[in-house]
Amino acid sequence: MGAPVSLGDVSDLKSEDEKRRLFLVTAEDTPDALMRVLGVASVQQVRLRALIAQPDGADISIRLEIDDQGDARAQTLAARLASVPAVRGVGHGWR
Repeated sequence: MGAPVSLGDVSDLKSEDEKRRLFLVTAEDTPDALMRVLGVASVQQVRLRALIAQPDGADISIRLEIDDQGDARAQTLAARLASVPAVRGVGHGWR
């Protein structure tokens, strides 16, 4: 059996200021798909911390990691991303 965990052992947990959200977007691989997705993020004034975009068959897979701004803001961003014409799907959660 392992030793009990003390408060000193949870130093790897993120503080409120460091929480991040991860958005996974699948879009048609058109020349402007990535810019459309980033445009939505810009208009919503999110702080982008990481971005990975790569082809996935006829689509492009876009991974956005942003600073957390609460559940309501995450839902709004997900809905706005889903409304982009080239976007086929949006998923999001905690990083």
